Amino acid sequence: MNAKLFTLAAGNFVVGVSTFVVAPLLGRIGADLDVSRAAAAQLVVVYALAYALGGPVLTALAGHRPPRQLLFLALAVFAAGNALTAIAATFPWAVAARVLAGVGAGVYTANALAVARRLAPADRQGRAVAVVVGGLTTAIALGLPLGAWWGGAAGWRLVLGLVSLVATLPMAALRLLPALGGAPATSLGTRVAPLRDRHVLATLLATWLCLTASWTVYNFIDEVLLEATDGDPDRQFPALLVFGAGAVAGNLLAGRLADRFGPDRTIAVVAPGLTVAVLVVPPAAVAMPPALLSVGAWAMLHWMVNVPQQMRLVDAAPGTAAVVLGLHQSTIYLGIATGGFVGSLGYGLAGRGGVGYAAFATGLAALIALWWSFRTRHRSGPLPPPPTSTNTHVPRRKQARKA
Repeated sequence: MNAKLFTLAAGNFVVGVSTFVVAPLLGRIGADLDVSRAAAAQLVVVYALAYALGGPVLTALAGHRPPRQLLFLALAVFAAGNALTAIAATFPWAVAARVLAGVGAGVYTANALAVARRLAPADRQGRAVAVVVGGLTTAIALGLPLGAWWGGAAGWRLVLGLVSLVATLPMAALRLLPALGGAPATSLGTRVAPLRDRHVLATLLATWLCLTASWTVYNFIDEVLLEATDGDPDRQFPALLVFGAGAVAGNLLAGRLADRFGPDRTIAVVAPGLTVAVLVVPPAAVAMPPALLSVGAWAMLHWMVNVPQQMRLVDAAPGTAAVVLGLHQSTIYLGIATGGFVGSLGYGLAGRGGVGYAAFATGLAALIALWWSFRTRHRSGPLPPPPTSTNTHVPRRKQARKA
């Protein structure tokens, strides 16, 4: 069992590295492809949009295929997209390649989590999913700083080429998985049906805007840290390492706080804290000590958003938990995409300081959406399970932990 789950986690690790390592390298990518730093940020936008939109659509269309086959094809598409990005001669070529990589990543992650649940008995599904998600956490904590450091020293093309090469390892290891049958077909309409519930919609909107605010800063992290690091990869490395450590700590802390104080109270503290943090990071990152402190606090708050929001979604729609959690996953990547767009606007208007102001304005919008989600909480009854769903009801808090 562990070997099978670690195989799925290894694929998620490679996907995570590709997702997070590009932003710190965008300055060099833009210079190499002869586009501005703001334009280069669109590489993050198109990847995240392809992940958020292409993954669910293709999973709805092809999710009935045998999982081992589907996972292999998804990683193959992902690897091809990274390889094509690494050899891109022009910016449009790189954009098209990142779209390809994002589609492969979205299909892989969604189906890897689904397979992890199928491989584990009912009382161990949460731990099985945690192992697979651990691949992403490891990518943030270790793959991100190491990849960004190496990309700064040896070149971004080598990093993405290596990502493509390493992706072939979990592809080969997929033979360890049993020959499971395809999942029951689920239409795209069924997947988006929960959006008709006002509380679900408001909760997803709050998540999207919170993460947009945070990714606005992250997508310009090389520029935000430029004064503190002087563009030196060796000095950027500890800041990204602190970001990874803060992400892991925030994820763990959020679960404990949500269990003790409830998800509503937890997010009611986290969201305003994150809104302040994204404003503080750019002006604080003028020297390494304040840069490290502010980046660590910001990363912790960033990764404290997901757990309570997932729990609130499951509380709102326990009968469609798997569906709303899938929507939540897409919302995360929509936040990455819109963060790149908002960051480009802020940076174009006022440089690195403008990134913080744009993030702060988005954070204020997130607080309004969060207030709306609290207002609609008791007005919408729990959604009934979709007709095609085969999910077994699980206690709400326990199911939320599986995400």
